[in-house]
This record gives sequence, C-alpha cells and structure tokens, in this order.
Amino acid sequence: MKKIIQDRDTRSAAALTTIEAAFEKLQAEPAAGTPAWLQPAREMAFANLRDAGFPRVKDEDWKYTNLTGFAERSAAYLENQPLAVKDKTATVLLGDLPILENQIRIVFVNGLYRPDLSIAVQPDFDLELTPYSTADSSTGKNILHQQPIDHNVMIALNTAFLADGLAVRVADNKKVGKPIHVIFIADGQPCAAQPRLSINVGRNAHALVVQHHISMGESLTNAVTTINCAEQSQLLFVRLQNESEQSMHVANQVVRVAADSLFNSISIDFGSQLARNDLVVDLCGERAQANLYGLFMTNGQRHVDNHLRVDHHAAHTTSQEIYRGILNDKARGVFNGKIIVHTGADGTDAQMSNRNLLLSEQAEIDTKPELEIYTDDIKCAHGATTGQLDMNSMFYLRARGIPEASARMMLVSAFAQEIIDHIRSASPALADYLSTQMSKQLPDIT
Repeated sequence: MKKIIQDRDTRSAAALTTIEAAFEKLQAEPAAGTPAWLQPAREMAFANLRDAGFPRVKDEDWKYTNLTGFAERSAAYLENQPLAVKDKTATVLLGDLPILENQIRIVFVNGLYRPDLSIAVQPDFDLELTPYSTADSSTGKNILHQQPIDHNVMIALNTAFLADGLAVRVADNKKVGKPIHVIFIADGQPCAAQPRLSINVGRNAHALVVQHHISMGESLTNAVTTINCAEQSQLLFVRLQNESEQSMHVANQVVRVAADSLFNSISIDFGSQLARNDLVVDLCGERAQANLYGLFMTNGQRHVDNHLRVDHHAAHTTSQEIYRGILNDKARGVFNGKIIVHTGADGTDAQMSNRNLLLSEQAEIDTKPELEIYTDDIKCAHGATTGQLDMNSMFYLRARGIPEASARMMLVSAFAQEIIDHIRSASPALADYLSTQMSKQLPDIT
C-alpha cells in the first residue's frame, strides 16, 4: 500500500510539472479577449497550487477519493488548450435537454461564454448578468476577491486557468421571477474546462439559479461557484451534474448567508466517471438559514464524493442537510458532512441526515457525519443509514402483478423523489424538470 501511495504522489507531482509549463505558456500568450485584471489573480492562484500540490489520499478530506487520474488528465489537456469549439456538439446537447419554461438561459462551452446559444436578457436594473470577458477592472477585482477561497487547491487550479465566467447580481428589494439557467457544456474534446459562477443576491431580494453541467466524451470539469446572500434575501440554488460517464468532474461552492436570509440548495449528480462536490456554507448573520439537499445515482465502477461543511458563526442560525445516495454494480459513494457550531452561535438548530440505498452486494458507501460544538444552548443531531430495497414493499408490489424490474424502479424512484420534493413548494416547475431528468436515469441505475 505504501508503494502504491508513493507511486500516486509521484504521478501527481509529474502532472503538476506539466501543468506549470502550460500555465507559463498561458501567461506569456493569453487567449484573445482575456481581461487584464485576471492576470495577477492567476499568478497568485497558481503559486498556491504549486506550493500545496494536488490533494492526496492521506489528506483526511480526500481519504476515499483518488485524484491522480484527474491530475494527469488535467496536465494532458491543459498542454493543448485552447481548442476550437464543436458548435454542432453543443447544439445537440442543448437540444436534448428538457425545456425549463420561462427561463433566462446563459450558455458556456468549454468554459467560454456563448451569447449565440444563450437566450437574450433584456436590459433590466433588477438583474445584472456579466460575463467575466466583458467585465471592467473594478468589477473583475470585486468578483474574484469577494471571498478568500484560493487556499483550496482545486479552486486555485480553476483561478489559474480561468478563461471566462459569469457574475449574477440581483438588485436590492427585487424578485427575479424567471429561473436563471446557467448551462456549462463540455463538447467532448480533450479540454480542461474551468467554469466560474459568482452570485450576489441583494438585500431583501429573491432569485432562483440553476447551474447545469452536461458533456460528451472524456471531458474534464473543475467548477467553482461563489454565492453571497445579503440580509433578508432568499436564493434557491440548484446544481445538476449530468456529464458523460467518461468525464471527470470536481465542483466547489462557497456560500455566505447574512442575517435573516434563506439559502436553499439542491445538488444532484447523475453523471461522470469521477465526481467530487464540495459545499461550504457560512451562516454569518443572526437567524440565517440554510437547507441543503443532495441526491446522487450511480452505477458501473463510477465514484461520487460529496463533502459538506456548515459553519454556524451567529446566534439563532438554522441548518438542515439531507443527502441520499443510490448505488448499483461496483459503484462507490462518499459522504462527509460536518457541522461546526462556533462560540457565540447560541440557539443554533442543525440537523443532518444521510441515507443510502445499495442495489448490489458490490456497491460501497463511506459515510461520515460530524458535529463540532463550541457553545451551549443548541439543538443538533446527525445520522446515517445504509441499506437495500425493502423486501416487504417489493413483495407488496409483486403481489399486485407488477414485474420485478418495474417494482424496483418504482421503489428507487420514490426514494429519490423525496429529495426533489423538498423544493416543490418553492418551484413546482423546477421540481418537475428535475424529476424528468431523474426518470431518465432510472433504467440504467436499477
């Protein structure tokens, strides 16, 4: 085992050397349209990446997820970027999506903004959508420095090779009635996409944002999303990852929730050979709330890892984390959820639940819910369960003439649907959209 770990470390170090050469080339010959304000941020981010190196399995947060293959694929792809976009592929992928009615659609292909594939937004003082490539120096610096996040190695990689992104700003006291649908497409070329999305919801403002990842072939995505919810605001944020089974996908979301604000999130993973999702939420104002829901469905020999961290920094804050996993064949899942109640966060109410359904004897799940409490007068609980389909329910359905395959699909669907239904009251149309996407996966998963 020690030799295997050493070999992985050696391969990751070699990949980082190749990535450094690609970075130096990028800085010397930046792509056309790269904003000047991005260059210093890239330099600082790459210095952090170079100093820290890629995560290793001996790092506690990466104990069950090996990133060696991700590092090597990143190195191979970054050597040859940028590439011309396959417009036909992107158009086909968009055409295969169910329609999300009344949407504001923003499309990126291989990390680059595509206005021709987006649905035009009329000038509106309630909502600003600014691609990084068109942002002025002042706006750009505010985008990248609103949160000190580049100590995270994967976020540093994203910043170092960032080509474009989107800044969403909802004005104070405004309610955006349409879903903002941001679609990131990887078109199947050997490309390491570094998507970036920045969301700022103003004081007493409301919004719904869907971040959707789709791809073909052996794509690689390293996505970063930063979210700021000002006082008394409400945001429903949906992350849907449905990339190809040959792809690799790493995602980070960093969220700050101010006083009397509500952040609702649902994170869904259907695709990718390797998927890792990190969600960090800071409840920094009194009475801030966060409801975090998650679902992943996987089969074959695929690997899905969800890491959550919720920091209760202020009094009378509330959080709820409910995640479910469904695994078949030799698939492997990881769930690590950590709630930290800091000194002074009296009156905190934090609840965490992780339930997993294993549909084969060879499927595996590693689950680790954690609580760290540094104050009194709080109410916290966490739990995790792993099991198989309920045989009594199967018998009930079979006794009524339902074939075994259909009965299995019905039970799995009900298990998954409970997660999606948590957002139905907030957006029935979006819940239906996610249910349609989920139903497409069921024949392969069950």
